[in-house]
Parts: sequence; C-alpha cells; structure tokens
Amino acid sequence: MLEAGIPAWNDPKAGLIVDALQRRGGLTAGLCQFHSLVDHAYTYGYWMNCLQRDEVKRVILGLYASMAYGMSRGTYSAVECTAIRTGENYWTLPYTYSNTQQLRLLRNMLLREDGNKLWIGQAIPRAWLARGRSVAVNGAPTLFGPVTFSLSTSTDGSMRVHLDPPARSAPAEIVIRLRHPEQLKISSVKTQGAGRVEFAGDTLRLQPVTNAFDMDVRFK
Repeated sequence: MLEAGIPAWNDPKAGLIVDALQRRGGLTAGLCQFHSLVDHAYTYGYWMNCLQRDEVKRVILGLYASMAYGMSRGTYSAVECTAIRTGENYWTLPYTYSNTQQLRLLRNMLLREDGNKLWIGQAIPRAWLARGRSVAVNGAPTLFGPVTFSLSTSTDGSMRVHLDPPARSAPAEIVIRLRHPEQLKISSVKTQGAGRVEFAGDTLRLQPVTNAFDMDVRFK
C-alpha cells in the first residue's frame, strides 16, 4: 500500500501503517520482517515514505541492510527472504523483483522526483562524500528529462557541485542536499548561471534553473 501511494504518504492512514511497522515488530535492521525472515523488496514503500518525510537515516539503514541481508554472499544476487540469524537465503534465488527494488531505492536516494520538485542527493550516506571523494550521476532519466550531476568534497571540506538540469520540462524547484561528512552547515555559495539560490542548513534550493552550472559551497 505504501509503495502504491494509497494512502498518500502524508495521509494519517499511512502514518498508522508506518507506526505499526516501527512499533509492533514489523522491522529488523530497517527491513520488513516476518516469520524470522527479512525482506527488503517489501520494504520499498516504507523507505519511500521515509524519504517523503525526509527521514533519511532510516533509508540509509535500509540500503546497507538490504546489501548485508538481501543478497547472496557469493554471487551478490538479490533474494526475496533471508533468515536473518543464519543468513540462509537460497530459497528464492534469483529474484529480480528484490534486485529491482534495491536499485530503485539507491536511485531515489541519489535523485528523486517529488511532484513538480526534483531532489538531488537527499539521502547520500555522509561517508560517500568524505574529503577527497565524490558522487556522480550521468544522464539519469527523470520525469523532467535526463539529469547529470556531481558532488565533490575538497580536502579543505568545501564542496563543488556540478549540475546539468533537465531541459525537457524544467521542475519548479531543484533541491540539492549536501550531507557533509562532518555534519557541517552551508555558510556561503559561489556560483554563476544557477539563477536564484537559497540555502539553509545543508540544503540548497534553486528555482527555476535550466542551464548547466558549477557551484562552490563552503561550510561552517
């Protein structure tokens, strides 16, 4: 139900489902569990609900747990169910639905449509943006058109953002989340060609933007 968006993520009925999962033994390590088994494929709707509520830590836990418990040890093939105490998961190998859900989760952590808004980097694990590291997405299809972006952290802790925004149908707003590895907040932004840029905490908001641009971001 959560995956289908019926009820909508902000409907109180959806809140009842989420509350039941979180408070009544429906989750283990961020994965749906039943009969001593965990299944990341059927957790996708819950994770998307968490993204829509901007509860990214639950989503990041889900990604790592799905890799730890939702894949075979030797071939890294996704499975439907895993006995979490023993790691046995050979009953449903291979299972393309589980693999698809895992990939969809990663995609939405990096890049996600939200109505007429486009999120970039909403749930990137902080360690992925440690000093000297970068995260890049090239030509990703979205409802607004293809998107290319890169987020790079310099050795001094500043970040450089490059974005080729979608041109087919520009979103009303692009939101870029910069999850600094040291949990720092944005202090200044230097850019050309990005139009109006607003920032607060670790989040940049651009509206509207249709041209490629680079941005230097410093933190405090």
